Amino acid sequence: MLAAIFSKNIKNIREITTITFLSNAFSQYACGSHSIYIFFYAFISSLQVFLSNKAYIRYVGNGTLFSDYKSIVKFNLNSGIVFPFICAVLGTTFNAIDTGTPSLNDFAGWFFALSLGNITFTRPLTYILDGTFIGSLKNLTKIKPLHALAIVSSVLATIAVSFYVFYQSKYPFLFVPSSLIIANSLISGEIFGSVTVMVIAIIATIAAFSSLGPMMLLQIGALGRQAVLQTYLIFAVFTERTISVLFMRNKNLVQSVSTREQMLALVMVNSTDSIVNINHAGLCLWSGGASLDLLGYSNQDIVGKNLNDVLSIENKNPDFIENFFNSSTEKLETVLAKPIFDPSRALNLSFRKFITDGIVSGAIITVNDITEESEKLAVAVEKSEKDPLTRLLNRYGFNEKIKSVLETQAENICISYLDIDHFKQINDTYGHEAGDRILTELARLMQATVPPPNIISRFGGDEFVIAIIANPTDAQNSLNTLIETISTTVFSLTDTVKAHITISCGYSFYKKGKPLDILIQEADSALYNAKQSGRNRVCNFVQSNSAT
Repeated sequence: MLAAIFSKNIKNIREITTITFLSNAFSQYACGSHSIYIFFYAFISSLQVFLSNKAYIRYVGNGTLFSDYKSIVKFNLNSGIVFPFICAVLGTTFNAIDTGTPSLNDFAGWFFALSLGNITFTRPLTYILDGTFIGSLKNLTKIKPLHALAIVSSVLATIAVSFYVFYQSKYPFLFVPSSLIIANSLISGEIFGSVTVMVIAIIATIAAFSSLGPMMLLQIGALGRQAVLQTYLIFAVFTERTISVLFMRNKNLVQSVSTREQMLALVMVNSTDSIVNINHAGLCLWSGGASLDLLGYSNQDIVGKNLNDVLSIENKNPDFIENFFNSSTEKLETVLAKPIFDPSRALNLSFRKFITDGIVSGAIITVNDITEESEKLAVAVEKSEKDPLTRLLNRYGFNEKIKSVLETQAENICISYLDIDHFKQINDTYGHEAGDRILTELARLMQATVPPPNIISRFGGDEFVIAIIANPTDAQNSLNTLIETISTTVFSLTDTVKAHITISCGYSFYKKGKPLDILIQEADSALYNAKQSGRNRVCNFVQSNSAT
């Protein structure tokens, strides 16, 4: 009945206790007992099942059945000793009332039957009722033949030798079945081990009640021999239980590790990233994933190579790896890199320290390919910072670029503001297409005449701002050269019309602490003065103020 509960074949405890009560009463009636006491005896069996079910719910129900040894011990102590003792006292009392004479043998019979049943038979019968045992038999045909033969041979040998021992009374060989039970559990495992113990318990019980076997060598009477047999079988069950739990845990651990290894291998094979383990010197100790595609080396060939020989890390500090290990931070650090075998590819490297026994033994690096994202970002940045017509920097791009220059250089920076003389008249006469041609050609001339590291930008319309990184004399010479070059160049307004154009320019020099927008306003003011002075010329902001 308990096996029916554990196997989930019957889930309602009321059904179990009712079936137990009726089947027990019917069995006693069929065996010739017709007194009213058969209902009391049936009640005791039902009580035993009811209490054991409560113990199961408390100690096993929330866990895995027959896998946690501590829970099983608590369950067996209650359902196999405490509850049988209570029920045995009740049964002996009813027997004494029925026969008029109390008997210790009655108590022993009750206790032996209930205790042995719970401890020895419940577990294997559960495996039989829930189909686990049949499934294990079918699995024998799927495993290696030698392994299957070893399991079958172990079970049969254990049963055969135990049968021989319990049916001869010459030598006290009780240790032989116990030793075989332990060996069989190691070989055959949890399911076959528990069923084998049940068969041996049946053999031992039949032999003992038939006055056969080593038990008969003990001169302690039938009751004493029954107590010894009970103790022996409990010892055998608990010993086998311990071995089975250890075997099951070891098997589950091996299966779990194997499953995780297979899952890790599957993830690595299908991964689009590369995972690299390095030591403090930057040497690769292990690698997995798409290392060949991203780093140019297979997972086997990259072992032993220095990371700096494989990747060009985009970090201002050349000792990045050493500083990473020397830092106290445990956080993830991310840097950009390019593989040496393919500098066009952009990679993102995530560094995380690898700690073993509290000591930083290395680092795990995850390498992601961000080439596509970098290209998209570059396009987005270009759109936001470049003028679509001339491909020069726009106002935003100029401001971002000049900020980095001002951070590293505090002098010899000239900001000039330029525009085309009479540009509106050109647009009105020849159309905006002619104006766009002039702007495009003018941008080309500016880039050729004022090359990097100078910064050229179009602020809008025909207005340009140029940052010249040079001393005042060289800066002014560069601007004069630009004015002269433009004035002597022939521009194509249309396919048939060509013309000369001129530009006017105003400039101002940077002084430490002067805001950029003020500097641009000064250059714009100087440009206004250049326009007022006749155009096609260059004016300094100071000169314009003096003229005013």
